[in-house]
Amino acid sequence: MNVEEALIARFQEPKFTEWHRHFVTHPEDIPALVELALGTKKAPLPAHASWLLIHVAKHDWTLLAAYEHAFIDCFLQSKHQSILRNMLVCLLEFPLTDYRESDFLDALILHVKSEENKVALRVYGLYKLVAFVERYPEIKQEVDAVIELIQEHPMSPALRVGIRNFEQLCRKGN
Repeated sequence: MNVEEALIARFQEPKFTEWHRHFVTHPEDIPALVELALGTKKAPLPAHASWLLIHVAKHDWTLLAAYEHAFIDCFLQSKHQSILRNMLVCLLEFPLTDYRESDFLDALILHVKSEENKVALRVYGLYKLVAFVERYPEIKQEVDAVIELIQEHPMSPALRVGIRNFEQLCRKGN
């Protein structure tokens, strides 16, 4: 059974994400998982594959280091909320890179600002912006201005917590 067939067979099982252990112990299967996540297969394959990648990244992001640029490219091009969120959560595990840095920063700010985006994408965007603020403290003013705009509208509790966590993480970094 190849990775795609196994993914289709497993994604409705309980504890689906525990299958990430297979990729940790069999890194030779990671390219097929990444291809499913970043490819053009019919939904929900890319979303489920990218969800597994989150768990691989959280276990050992270095197993995915070769795909960092592809993850950033996907984040910059995708319009699919689940893929965007999953790629971003993977990238949270990676140290900040110079690759397409300004494009990535701009995209993060746009996603955080957009009320049309799901809350998780906006919150994880804030968390990744912490790394940019640490590297470029002057960016904090721009992010603060975005947060002020966000706070002018009704917010979900999760977004409120995300903003609070962003502020706390930025303070820790200084």
